[in-house]
Amino acid sequence: MNPEFVGPALSFAGALILAILSFILKRVVLRIDGMDGRMTSLDAMTHAEMHSLDQTTQARISSVEHVADVKNRESQAAQIIRDDAIVRMIMEHANEADRKYATVREMLNVQERLLAIDNNVRAVLTAIDRLAHGGN
Repeated sequence: MNPEFVGPALSFAGALILAILSFILKRVVLRIDGMDGRMTSLDAMTHAEMHSLDQTTQARISSVEHVADVKNRESQAAQIIRDDAIVRMIMEHANEADRKYATVREMLNVQERLLAIDNNVRAVLTAIDRLAHGGN
């Protein structure tokens, strides 16, 4: 080989090797960049899915809490109605007991008056009997 061609041949070979290495490096960098882009896209999709799941979960929790609140209010209202009915029943029974007590009191008063009348009638009959036997 001619010494004049050795320098340019080495330069050409070095440039060729450098071009091939540059091309390979560029392809590797593009692949890495593509992977990075796909990873970023995958991360964005994952984040969107997580956000969607979070919103769905929050909506379901809110719905369940709303239903629980409604059921709780319904239960409290029903309990209040039952309590009011019990109080009304107690008041009715108390009023009925008061009426019965008043009736019994009146009956006892009438009985006392009848006993007093009976005693007065006996006293009058005894007096009439004495007069009738004493005058004979």
